[in-house]
Amino acid sequence: MTLQLYLIRQILTALALTAGGIAFVVFPAVAVGAVQKLGGVNISSMLGYLPLVGMGLVPYLVPMAFLLAVVSVFGRLAAQNEWTAIRMARVHPYKLLLPPLIVAAGLGAGTYYLLATVVPNYKYEQTVYRRSTVIDAFRNLSPGRTELAFEDFYLNASHRPGPNSFAEVVLFLPGKTKLEDKKVVADLATFSFGDEDLTIELRNARTVIKGHSETTAEHVFLAIPLSEIFPTPDVNRTRGKYMTSTQLQRVLDSPELSAAVEPKRLMDYAYVLNWRRALAMSYLLFVLLGAPIGIALRKGTQLAAMTAGVGVAFLYYVASLRLGEHIVEIGGISPFAAVWSTNFIGAACGLVLCYRIVRR
Repeated sequence: MTLQLYLIRQILTALALTAGGIAFVVFPAVAVGAVQKLGGVNISSMLGYLPLVGMGLVPYLVPMAFLLAVVSVFGRLAAQNEWTAIRMARVHPYKLLLPPLIVAAGLGAGTYYLLATVVPNYKYEQTVYRRSTVIDAFRNLSPGRTELAFEDFYLNASHRPGPNSFAEVVLFLPGKTKLEDKKVVADLATFSFGDEDLTIELRNARTVIKGHSETTAEHVFLAIPLSEIFPTPDVNRTRGKYMTSTQLQRVLDSPELSAAVEPKRLMDYAYVLNWRRALAMSYLLFVLLGAPIGIALRKGTQLAAMTAGVGVAFLYYVASLRLGEHIVEIGGISPFAAVWSTNFIGAACGLVLCYRIVRR
């Protein structure tokens, strides 16, 4: 029992350190992506957006961190001859897999709860937050900023004579359709905002529609609904990633509900549901692969073992997420087989590696 608790502590400690290191590397890139998606909003808005993005990354980063933790702990056991001492004490090697399997079961249950219940709502909140934040940034124009790009709306000016004024303006206004898009050139543009619309006062404006110049107008007022500049995104939550696992299962189990859904959408539901379950089970797979990798590379450097662990995680994510989803889309295989085949093949490889390590 003392040995089991020792291994659990070692794995949890390595997991915390590894997850912190991965987060330190990943989140700066996430912050840059958030700035691009939010159109360069202020720091407070970006910090409010990061937790929404981070929650969606947790189910991917934690399994990788766990795999690297298992590789690190078992590699250290072998490198410091603790593995040899344990075997000489007549402790069966397979008993050493019990502590990481216990941790894997707990992490798998937590990850599935996030994927099945929490993450779908956070994905929805991301979309809503992104639109509301961009609109707020548009209403509160930064002083001195002479170029604006929000969705398809674009403005470029030479200078700012006032808080909401732009001189020597080139303005692109998206229409309801591509044929209604407008390009406006004006000496001066002044913005004023209502609750749901934007009014632009233009001086000496020349409008270009579909490549044809129109008559110059000395004084023009344009009233534009904000919904045209920032259309409400499709967040009706009928896509699988926006639905909880309970909702997906209810649709798939009910003939009446299934009959009202397109076959392609039903395939998406089945894929998402199986993928969430398979990703939650990946912890058990990573125990079978990580332990023998760490022991086998004990004579090398710790870096080699960690590199091998990263390679395993990368192959798993590519095969399970990208390749499996593509196969389902083209209709070559069932969602269950496309998702779970990676887990089954990986588990078989892991069992073979464990057997070979034990037989040494």
